[in-house]
Amino acid sequence: QEILKALRNHDNYSFVHSLRAATLMALAGSAMGLALEERLVLAAGGLMHDAGKMAIPVDVLNKVGPLTEHEWKLLRLHVDVTGQVLLRNSDIPRGVRMIIEQHHERLDGSGYPKGLKSEGINQLVRMAMIVDIFTAMTDRRPYRSAMTPEAALKAMQEMTGQIDTGLLMLFRDVLLG
Repeated sequence: QEILKALRNHDNYSFVHSLRAATLMALAGSAMGLALEERLVLAAGGLMHDAGKMAIPVDVLNKVGPLTEHEWKLLRLHVDVTGQVLLRNSDIPRGVRMIIEQHHERLDGSGYPKGLKSEGINQLVRMAMIVDIFTAMTDRRPYRSAMTPEAALKAMQEMTGQIDTGLLMLFRDVLLG
């Protein structure tokens, strides 16, 4: 709770993005037929996945122009920072840690921080990736307008090889039901 409060105080966008992600991950988990415990892991992962952004300067998080190489490196550090903050709490379930550490990975190995490929990425993380991308695309940001859900889903369908298309279709059905 204190971590989320600190994130809200630092950057309200990241806080609201995390709330949206948690809600959508729980709904997607239900559609996937996951047990309650796994749905809770997805929701907790959604709440905490970007907590490390509280260590990134707000002017970088909300920059209107293109990020410099240094700013991109700073932004990508949020994954490691979140992991470090949560490592202090040994009660964090393994699945939540995986979502935090891997939500920017891509099935083709093009993601970060470790460049994992499909065989190293489990189903919960695959759904977390989809939800994180969707919420990022559909949120209004200082540097761009929000996409409609339909436009975001269409753009995500072009990400063949990067995200799990079967789970994307399931997520689409949850949204557009």
